[in-house]
Formats: sequence, C-alpha cells, structure tokens
Amino acid sequence: MSKKSRKRVFLTFLTMIATAAIVLTFFPGLLDRTGLASTLHTLSSKLLNGQENPDKGASLDKGAGKSNLNLTKTSQSQVDANQFTPPEDSSYLMLNLQTGERLLEKNGDTHRAPASTVKLLTGLLVHEKLQVDELITLGEEVKVEGSVLGFKPGDKILVKDLFTAMYVYSANDAANALAVAAYGTKEQFIQAMNSYAAKLGCQDSQFKTADGMPAEDQYTTAKDLAIIAAKVTETPVLMDYINQKKASVEWTDANGWKQVREISNTNQLLGIYPGDQGLKTGTTTEAGQCLVTYITSEDGDLLLVLLGSKQRYTDTVELLDQGMAKIRTRSALKNILSSPDAFYNIPGFFVP
Repeated sequence: MSKKSRKRVFLTFLTMIATAAIVLTFFPGLLDRTGLASTLHTLSSKLLNGQENPDKGASLDKGAGKSNLNLTKTSQSQVDANQFTPPEDSSYLMLNLQTGERLLEKNGDTHRAPASTVKLLTGLLVHEKLQVDELITLGEEVKVEGSVLGFKPGDKILVKDLFTAMYVYSANDAANALAVAAYGTKEQFIQAMNSYAAKLGCQDSQFKTADGMPAEDQYTTAKDLAIIAAKVTETPVLMDYINQKKASVEWTDANGWKQVREISNTNQLLGIYPGDQGLKTGTTTEAGQCLVTYITSEDGDLLLVLLGSKQRYTDTVELLDQGMAKIRTRSALKNILSSPDAFYNIPGFFVP
C-alpha cells in the first residue's frame, strides 16, 4: 500500500471515530444526562414541586417563509420516539423552523383545548389593526374571569401596555380589550380570528374566545398552533413583548389616577434554557398545562408546541434536549462531510 493510500485510510478511520464521538456526545439517549440538561431537569422539577405559579391565563379553579411550514407527516422511526419517554396523554410537535422539518411529534392532529396559547393568534390580528401608541378607553369587555390585571370600564391605556399585560402576565382583560378595540365587538373579532387562522393554513381549529378561557367547541391542534406560533416568531413587534421576563404596565383609571403594575412573565423557562425566546403558556382544567417554546441556536431554530401536559417544564426540557441533539448532530456531520478539516475545529475534540 502506498504512503498516499495509507494516509487516506487513516483519515477515513479518523473521520469514522469522530462521527461516532459526535453522535455519542449529542444524543442524550446514548449517554447519561450531563451538565446543563441535568441542571434544567432539576430546575423544572423544582418549578413543579410548589415553586411554580400556574399560568394565570385561565385559572385552574375557574376552568379557567416560516409561516408556510412543510408539515408533511413523518414516520415514527424518523422522530426517534424510542430515545426517550414521551409525555403521557399530551400532544406535541417540534419543528426546525429553518427547514420546516418535523423533528418530534405525538398526537399532532388531536383536538385540544388551547387555553391562553390562543393569545398568540389574538396578537397577530390586533397587531395588523392597531398602532402601539394608540390610547384606548376600556369598556365592559374587561369584565372577565381568570387571570386579570384589574382593568375597569372607563380606564384609559395605550395599546402597547395592553400587549405587555396580555403576553407577560397573560391577562384576559387585556386580551379582550385589544379584541374589541381592533374589531368593535367580541363576536366580530372571533369571526375574524377563525378566518385569519384558516388563511394561515390552520385546517383543524375552532376559536371562540380571545383569551382562551374554556368555551364549548373551542379547540386546536399542535399542528395548527405551530403554524400560528411560527407566524408570531416572524413578527418582531410581538416578540418584543413575549420575551420580557419582567415589565411595567401603566394606565389611567376612570377617576384620573395613574396606575402602575410590575409584572413577571408566566413562562418560568424563559431565560433558563439556552436560546429560549419564549412564546406562550396556557393552563385550564380542560386544557391541562400548555407551553409553546421558541429556541434559537447556530444549528437551527426550534419551535415546540406542547398541549395537555401534566408537567410542562420537565416535558419541554426533555423534548428540547432531543431536538437540539438532532440538529447539532446533523450540523456536525454536514460540516465533516463537506470538509474533513472542519473536524479539527469542533470544540472538545483533539485539543492539542
């Protein structure tokens, strides 16, 4: 064997070893949980053991480009469902927004109560109708149940503060105020809501409220909600509200007094999981625990819709770990195949 042939064989063997090392490193199903994943698992468990406030978007006691995604169904083997224990009695769908590929899925077409995740759609409609610096005088529409910030008829408030209240605090009174301000009545808003969703490509949803409170025959699917959420990620004005961990809401009450509320985001995972840009929580007795999550990274952007969970933060972390493992491995393999020299630039391998 010539010297040149021996060198080629050696490089091929080295590449095979490198590929195996990368796969073992990035697939948590093949190795014990390490570092960040373990920390996140512990944190999410703590949140569920009394340290997490349920999303107030609708209280438990009161029952309370990317948008044109390729959602072609994948086989069970393609989503590698056996690599982890899927959440029981829930629906989820994870997409790589850069490719439209389904990475993980379970019951993606099952009808589910949407809870406060509906507010993603509410924001899209209102955003097209109102300017953020418009001053709104509130009416009877703010007399609603569930999570409320305490607005009353006659209060005056800017649209931007209503958006902040709706997305950070998940305020139902803010959602209904925006709906009526944009479309005149709740009924006209609901009609526009369903028409808008259909135009986006949602084929199996029916919305009856602007805030997600339980209503007869109100339902969506993980697939349809992913289409809506993907559209929101393309709307920077809405994302600016959604990814705030803390915020202030100001308005003037009917008596002329200035009111200020300091609020925190209902999404306990925001700012904890790397690349988490937030999106929307939702909780009702009917819907269970819901969480829509948007992750950005160098290897790809992930969108995860989780509906009907019993432990949304633990389930979300587990699913995101699986999704990140997939796109990281594919990115690393693509780099190696395109250029063997790229192998030496992968952090953690063959450091001199």
